[in-house]
Amino acid sequence: MPSSAELRSHGGLLDRELADLGICPDEVLDASVNVNPYGPCAAVVAAVRNTRLERYPDPTAHAAREAIARATSSRPAGVVLGNGAVDLLWALARVLVAPGRCALIVEPAFSEMGAAVEAAGGRRIAWRAREEDHFAVKLDAVAELARRSEASFVYLCTPSNPTGIGIAASAVEEFASSLTECTVVVDESFLSLSEHWVDRHHPMPGNVVRVRSLTKEHALAGVRVGYLLAPDDLAARIEASRPPWTTNALAQAAAIAAAGAQAFADESRQRVLADRRRFAGALGELGFYPSPTTTLFFMVRVGDGAAMRARFLARHRVLVRDCTSFGLPTFVRVCAQPMMREPRLLAAFEEEGKRR
Repeated sequence: MPSSAELRSHGGLLDRELADLGICPDEVLDASVNVNPYGPCAAVVAAVRNTRLERYPDPTAHAAREAIARATSSRPAGVVLGNGAVDLLWALARVLVAPGRCALIVEPAFSEMGAAVEAAGGRRIAWRAREEDHFAVKLDAVAELARRSEASFVYLCTPSNPTGIGIAASAVEEFASSLTECTVVVDESFLSLSEHWVDRHHPMPGNVVRVRSLTKEHALAGVRVGYLLAPDDLAARIEASRPPWTTNALAQAAAIAAAGAQAFADESRQRVLADRRRFAGALGELGFYPSPTTTLFFMVRVGDGAAMRARFLARHRVLVRDCTSFGLPTFVRVCAQPMMREPRLLAAFEEEGKRR
């Protein structure tokens, strides 16, 4: 099986690839990234623009942690701000995995946690959801493997990336309660933009760490900011393991503004889920059948995902996410788009469908 480092491809535009194809980035409709297409909101943009660049950012991100704590009914001491969710996943791996110990990753999954475990000298093992089960996560089986392998921690996403399958917060709570000697890292990067958004407020046992990405719900991919909620002692260990100024002044200002912009996130969720339902239905009429999902993105079986991605980009200036790096080479992942962008995306699928 390839190492995590070999599978670390991501969605998004690549400047070198576009240059080789003679494509200007502004020509491309990017449906490969799962970012709120209606953001960022005006309050966040204003906060970033008004940030003083000549001053050092607070190395403790005190004001941002306070704002997030208020928004999530958490303790500031248990909030850790990071340079996107990826930074936080790598920090968790450094703190939670001793060299030679293993971490259990529920797959298919975002590749960065596996890469982080290996970089920390740990071993990654996987429990993998199956297509024939509609990619449902069987938590009893995951718990059994975690005990048998004496995993330092379990990493699972809800909703999952790339499948979009969610796990009820009550089920995660029960699962974590059964693994008292193990940390459960729950990646909730897409939870706010999913049908299970109310699970954000569900209380969790003390061995659960919740990782969230403001990149997704507030469209802050260029700023890079996310946070995690953890027990105070674990949060302190994470902070001690990192250099100062992990988040810059722009990211901290954006986080403060985003914490007070819940109404924008709520409205965006309603819009993107409506977009997804409409788009999935239109794709079905073209003979492409999206996999079940709870969030703004879904997978589509296309035969050869890498070839389909290449054709979409070269012929249509449309980018979709090839799922080969998730171990799903016959799928692409697509993020739903606002109605004004949808015809272009559908036209690409229609033309490529005729070539099959």
